[in-house]
Amino acid sequence: MTAAATAPAATTAGTSAAAPPSSVLRDRPYRRYLTGQSLSQLGDQVWWVALSWTAVQLGSAGTAGLLLTVSSVPRLLLLLFGGVIADRYDIRRLMIGSDAARVLVTLLAAGAVLLTPSLAVLAALAVVFGTVDALFLPAAGAMQPRLLRPEQYASGAVVANMAARIALALGAPLGGLVVALGGVPLALVVDAATFAVSLGTLATVRPRPLPGAAGDAGSAAPRPPRGSYLGDFRSGFAFLARHRVLGPLTLVILLTNLGFVGPMNIGMAELSADRGWGAGGIGLMLTGFGLGAAAGALLTTRLRSTRRPALWITGCGAVEGVALLGTAFAPTLGLAVATTALIGLCSGPMAVLCSVLTQRHTPDEFRGRVSSFNALISLGVVPLASAATGFAIAAVGLDRAYALCAALEAAGLLLLFAPGFRRAGIASAP
Repeated sequence: MTAAATAPAATTAGTSAAAPPSSVLRDRPYRRYLTGQSLSQLGDQVWWVALSWTAVQLGSAGTAGLLLTVSSVPRLLLLLFGGVIADRYDIRRLMIGSDAARVLVTLLAAGAVLLTPSLAVLAALAVVFGTVDALFLPAAGAMQPRLLRPEQYASGAVVANMAARIALALGAPLGGLVVALGGVPLALVVDAATFAVSLGTLATVRPRPLPGAAGDAGSAAPRPPRGSYLGDFRSGFAFLARHRVLGPLTLVILLTNLGFVGPMNIGMAELSADRGWGAGGIGLMLTGFGLGAAAGALLTTRLRSTRRPALWITGCGAVEGVALLGTAFAPTLGLAVATTALIGLCSGPMAVLCSVLTQRHTPDEFRGRVSSFNALISLGVVPLASAATGFAIAAVGLDRAYALCAALEAAGLLLLFAPGFRRAGIASAP
């Protein structure tokens, strides 16, 4: 359960956008950290497969959906509060405490399910995981940039993006195998083991201390908290809303997610059913997207100009929207897979550049709150956009619904009228 993150530093404006990915892989603390978080993500996928399968067996498909919703509610409700906590306290200790709690709770749940399998135990565990996520995700979002030097942000984002995609790709089939071998108890033990590895790797890293932090130079202790939690939340929101770069960037990310999520989830299922491609068609389109996204992320490391990343971000969003519309009109499955690969090819650079731009322009003392806002936009949009896409398909048809989603993605180009965002660079921060 990790999140890609969001100190300012200055380098020469003409510096390359991205150091080679190997530069961060030679950084042992970051390599250990990324290994632990990637294994934790892998364990999460095993858990979600086990949860969905068991819920269906004990109840129905609707029960599985309800349990997944139960898990997301506390995470969404508490996520912004978690960002405030991440900025007030030691993020490393928060992450270690979260992992320790999840190891204990997961092992207890494994024992309980082994003795008496029940939906109540699964629901309670889903609520606990969702609550802990609300604290862990903002802290993790603040951790990555504080483990790297500014010139490593781009390569760090590429490697983290690739590792997350690999974990997602391997986690689902591994989850199916684990459930087949030992059911939910074994899946929970595997998940607990990945949390333990994450905890162990976190114990070996030291993030850069916040400006004015108490303690010695190697301490990760933040500055003493100032003001109320509500006041800190308001100051974080005001910082993001008024920032000449991060404010428009947040709107671009929101528009992109609103246009992208629905068609790539419920829309893809509707499209495959409408064209008679079946479940295999969905799998092939998702494979095309995944391969394109991986290629796009790697391609980002070859970019040499960093003076106008906003043009790349909004331009990729517009092309992604056009490709999305092309998927709806593709006459064959092969062409649909090609368009989803193009969507992925655009999403890779967008994800990396958005991450690096956020990291460059977010002061360390605001990283938790900015990360929590970004996570809320990404996670909270999923059910909203999926439901809206479903209603739009029913109301105006598949092609027009996809056209509306494509228009939302292309609307990000309007944010180029914001001069601070349009002129923003990732080689230096204001």
